[in-house]
Amino acid sequence: MADKIVCVVFLVYFLFGCFTATKTDSSKKLVIDHDGGADDAFAITLSLLNEKYFDGPKVVALTTTFGNVDLNQSIINSDRILATVDRQDVPIYRGAYHALISDLESDVFYGKDGLGDDGYKPCKPIKVKKTPAAVALLELSKKYEGELIIVAIGPVTNIALAARMDPNFIDRLAHLYIGGGHIYSELYPKPEFNANMDPEAYHIVADTAVPDKVTFVPFSQVRLTLNASIDFRNNVLGKIDTPLMHALNGFERISLPKKNSWFPLDPAVAAIALNNNLVDEFRNVKNDIILEGDKRGINTNDFSSAHPNGRLVYAANLEKYKKFLLDRYTAELKP
Repeated sequence: MADKIVCVVFLVYFLFGCFTATKTDSSKKLVIDHDGGADDAFAITLSLLNEKYFDGPKVVALTTTFGNVDLNQSIINSDRILATVDRQDVPIYRGAYHALISDLESDVFYGKDGLGDDGYKPCKPIKVKKTPAAVALLELSKKYEGELIIVAIGPVTNIALAARMDPNFIDRLAHLYIGGGHIYSELYPKPEFNANMDPEAYHIVADTAVPDKVTFVPFSQVRLTLNASIDFRNNVLGKIDTPLMHALNGFERISLPKKNSWFPLDPAVAAIALNNNLVDEFRNVKNDIILEGDKRGINTNDFSSAHPNGRLVYAANLEKYKKFLLDRYTAELKP
C-alpha cells in the first residue's frame, strides 16, 4: 500500500511538474527591433504594459538600428523609453549603423533626437550588450525556439543580417511582424520610409519569409484603416493622467502639430502582434520590393501568387485598436 501511495505521489508530482514546465516554457517572448522614434516609444511601452497588466509576451530585448535617428541616438532613446516604465532591466543590443548598400537621410519627423528635441541627455552611462543585435537575434531564436515573436518597426537591416547568417532563423521564430512598405496605388505611389531606408535588407527578409511565420503590416493600410482623429490623440489618449502619457506627449510635441489625424505605424504593428483580433482582414501575399530604377523602394504585392511568402494586414479595426490602447495606457490607474 505504501508503495502504491509513493507511486501515486510521484506520478502526481511528475505530471504537475511537467504541466508547470510546459506552461512556463510555452509562454511567448518578444523582441522589438526599432529605430528610436516617438512612434517606437509607443510600441515599446504598449508591449511592456501588455506584459505587466495583461499577461502578455515577456519583452526580452530591444535591438536598435538607424532610421528615425542614428544608431547612437537610438540606443539613448531605448534607455530613455525603458525608464518611462521602470524597465531598464530589458537588455539593449547595438544593431546596424547603416543600410546594406546606400544610406538615406532621416526625415526628422519626430525631431532631431527622435523624442521631441527637449534637450535630454543621459545622466549615466547606458548599459548596452556587447553582442551585436543580429547575433543576439539568432541566439534568442535558439533559446526561445518556437516562442519568440519579433516586432520589426524600423529598417529591417538587423533581421536581414540574421537571416543571411542562418537560413533557419525565421523558421525558429513563433512569428515575425514587419512594419513597413505600402500597397502601391495612386494614393501611395512613393516608397514607404522604413522599407526605403534599406531596400536590400527588406528584399532579403521577404526572400526568406515563409507564410506561417511572417506578417507584413504596410503603412498604407494602417493609414487607411487605423486613422484616429487628432482629437482622440490629444483629448482622450493624451489626457490619461500618468507620467508615462505625459512623457509620450512630450515625445510627440514636434510631430503632432503637423497632423490632422493620428496614424503612427509602430504602435499599430505592436498592437496587432499582441492581438491579431484587431485585424479585420489578412491576405496571403507574395511581398517584395523593387531595387532598381525610378521605382526603387516601392513594394510589390502579388495577392494571387501560388507561392505566398507571408500574410499581409489589409484592414484593421479602428475601434478595437483605440480600446486596446486605452485599456493598456489606463491599466495602472485601475485598482
